[in-house]
Amino acid sequence: MLNPRDDYAAVQSSSLGKKGPREPGAPGVTMNAPLFEGLLESRALERGTWGSAPVPGLERKAGDHVVEKDRMSAWEGTRLETILKSLRRDVVIVTGAWTNMSIEHTARTGADKGYVMVVPEDSCSTMSADWHNASINYALQNVSAVTRTDAVIAALR
Repeated sequence: MLNPRDDYAAVQSSSLGKKGPREPGAPGVTMNAPLFEGLLESRALERGTWGSAPVPGLERKAGDHVVEKDRMSAWEGTRLETILKSLRRDVVIVTGAWTNMSIEHTARTGADKGYVMVVPEDSCSTMSADWHNASINYALQNVSAVTRTDAVIAALR
């Protein structure tokens, strides 16, 4: 008997080269991994809903650059690098959800591209403390400066 991951892999390999269905409210999200299916089911990426709204106090202000992402890494399929290059910035502070997925992917890719990646650990979260701690204490130590939000704020003043 196959486990759910094997079933998913079998279904995906039988349709190689085909993109999965996309949600109208989440354009660009291709259902090629279980992670994305969960996001679709929870409506977590739909524009105009709770899942895409900024945290209170972090709403967009005039002059802000907004980078919409629909993949695990903020580099993939976004304007992030174009914006950074046009502003001549080489330091990226990564915060948000899914420390062990989105934060890690973004930090790894940014480091590969030559950017200085900074991850304030108390500005990230994920599904469990174990996953968060493993990412912060091991994986991210190799590709970023792991710090705390108060240290980042003090450095920016």
